[in-house]
Amino acid sequence: MKRTIRLTLVGCVAMLALSFSASALAAYSPKLTVKNAPRTGQVGPTIDVRVPTPTDDPTARVQIYVPTGYTLGAASPGTKIGTVTATAQAADLAGAVLPLTGDVDSVAPATYATQQAQCGVTAVLYTYDLHLTAAGQILDVPIFVQATAGAEAAVAQYKLVVCLPPPDVPAGTPGRATFGAKLLSATFDLQTLTNPAATGEYRWRSTFTPYTPNTGRPNPAGTVEVQSLVRLPTEALIKVTKKKIVTKKKVKGKLRKFVSTRVGVIANVADGNPGISGAKVTFLRNGSAYVTKTTAANGFATTVFILKAGTVIVSAKAVVPDRDLGTAGCTATF
Repeated sequence: MKRTIRLTLVGCVAMLALSFSASALAAYSPKLTVKNAPRTGQVGPTIDVRVPTPTDDPTARVQIYVPTGYTLGAASPGTKIGTVTATAQAADLAGAVLPLTGDVDSVAPATYATQQAQCGVTAVLYTYDLHLTAAGQILDVPIFVQATAGAEAAVAQYKLVVCLPPPDVPAGTPGRATFGAKLLSATFDLQTLTNPAATGEYRWRSTFTPYTPNTGRPNPAGTVEVQSLVRLPTEALIKVTKKKIVTKKKVKGKLRKFVSTRVGVIANVADGNPGISGAKVTFLRNGSAYVTKTTAANGFATTVFILKAGTVIVSAKAVVPDRDLGTAGCTATF
């Protein structure tokens, strides 16, 4: 019997420039996490972008490269194509970190034509809107979807481009972010994207460019490349063993024989590579969870129970933890 797990990913960061000072590196360390449905051909990756702390430099521009193999479907303007949660630090609210929620909508490109031009984005396939609300305020973050060309086409077929307004310039400065909002994180799913049809490893790439603090000017020299790996399929495979157990007990003075079955369940969580350690595996009997185990270094988790009578359906489900491969896990692209 086989049960697929829900999500898998690994993440890493590759620095683009080699001339950074230690302080510059410490001031900007963004992360990209991509979580897929576990099987080929399924819909809707979840994309998570964030900076680790509010003290990181504000982000000016993000480009996320969708690996070749994914399918991008059309969405008419006005169509909801996902949901989004985010956090932002509001300078105008004493630096409070606000939780934001909302929808991802497909909109007419003309809606954000001015922002598109300011972002330096030319032709687009689609324009999406992260429509967020918090503290009675609305925060719209456009995403410009482009087909790649030239050298970029060797690593991706589409890219998602986001430009954010500066949050740390004086209030009243033209183009300043609404209520001085510095976006710290955004997690959104895109129902327009479908997993590749082929199994294997897919490397998502992205570039993050910060602002030079308090200037409203992007800092291209501070750009970093961040990557996330998705492996398809990701599976939890289970094997069940049975052993008959016979015991004898006296009941009302008579020796009686009792027969039961010792059931062993072995789960292996893997994503095309050696087993995944640290995955939480929940074992179920007739659809009800009865124990949760953590996989060992080899990706295996086991449990045993005694079945006294009847029939039981055994299954398992697992959730793979986020795994950071570090700089060594990245393949520098740009």
